[in-house]
Amino acid sequence: MLNEFLFEKAHEVNPKGIHKVVPIVGDMELPGLGMSDEDRKTVTSKATVIINAAATVKFDEKLSVATAINVKGTREVLRLANECRNLKAITHVSTAFANTHIKYIEEKFYEPPMSVEALEAVSELNEELVEGILPTLLGRRPNTYCFTKAVAEEAVRKYGEGLPICIVRPAIVVSTYEEPVRGWTDSVYGPTGIVIGIGTGVLRTMYMDLDTVADMVPVDLVVNAILASAWHTAKNYKENQTSDIPIYNFVSGAQNPIRWGKFIELNRQFGIEVPTTKAVWYYGLNPTNNYYMFLFYNFFLHYLPALLVDTYCALTGRRRAMLKLYSKVMKMANILFYFSTQDWKFSDRNVRGMWSSLSNADKAMFPFSLREMSWVRLCETFLIGLRVYLIKDDLSTLPEARKKWNRLFYLHQILKTLLVILILNLTYVVLKPIFSAILG
Repeated sequence: MLNEFLFEKAHEVNPKGIHKVVPIVGDMELPGLGMSDEDRKTVTSKATVIINAAATVKFDEKLSVATAINVKGTREVLRLANECRNLKAITHVSTAFANTHIKYIEEKFYEPPMSVEALEAVSELNEELVEGILPTLLGRRPNTYCFTKAVAEEAVRKYGEGLPICIVRPAIVVSTYEEPVRGWTDSVYGPTGIVIGIGTGVLRTMYMDLDTVADMVPVDLVVNAILASAWHTAKNYKENQTSDIPIYNFVSGAQNPIRWGKFIELNRQFGIEVPTTKAVWYYGLNPTNNYYMFLFYNFFLHYLPALLVDTYCALTGRRRAMLKLYSKVMKMANILFYFSTQDWKFSDRNVRGMWSSLSNADKAMFPFSLREMSWVRLCETFLIGLRVYLIKDDLSTLPEARKKWNRLFYLHQILKTLLVILILNLTYVVLKPIFSAILG
């Protein structure tokens, strides 16, 4: 892992320092984190800071798996922390969307949907039984990820009492803003998946409200905030010896909001200049906040073209893949509908206080002020990063990609015209009998 290009800068700046990283074998789902006795002794005798960033971020993960990693794992980390003789600080990484049933989310604990012990007991039940009662269990929370992260916060409140601990709640994490390179990511979750779908021409419509805030934060700024939170927690705990557990809502919407419409437009503006050779169709997103209109678009722009392509492939002896592809795309999109059609407001007073407490030197070394972040600068390299780092299409292929892009554009115009004619004809066929009956 350390030989990946992402760590080249670390090797250059401090070639010996990076090799101080010592990996330890473990498993968040196992008692004692699955660590050997020897490794546990090493950690408890030497560790001064613990950052619990381990989690399953799969929104539709089975409740038993999400509970084992996100809740039981968190409790095991805190048990380990209690054994650490030189502990200065613990940062537990949660999510800004752990309490989506509340529209104004402050930097405080909320009543959990279930106690830690009750959830652990439920997760041990037969999986079919759990699946049957899952909607009732989730209540007003959209998925098992948000649900278990909320209960994990309760684990921190209960088992972290008396420890120098804090919680950082990032919003949707996207690619790097600046460090170590601009635009890097290795995840297709969230807005990243949407933009890849749009940029390759696969995603033609999306159920979303363009006027709602897209609360996203670049991963390198999140990392800086997490590191700063550990220092801030250690400093305040030493000075005040308080049992209060600080919470930091690390969100962009409170200080520097961007709406989905603006975010998509910026990516279209910059992304259209750097098409990929892996594009299957020309850019053409038709977002709507009307679910029935989305179903209409989805049929004509996704399902019908995929059916035609797969039929052609079947007749010519080629592999049929489009319907299967759209099944995956829409499964991912359905998970995001909840977040792309709703608005939340956040308080981030603690984050602002932490930022103001940093020295100028530390602000330069660990920048995380979202007020000073430029969305234009982020979007300039967002699609380039996805192109190069995620779908592995080097910029050397740009001339070839632009030729393909132009061909797709003209084909897109032709087929769009044919589709309009088809829809008009179908509308005529459906409405003609109705009007004939009305007019007698």
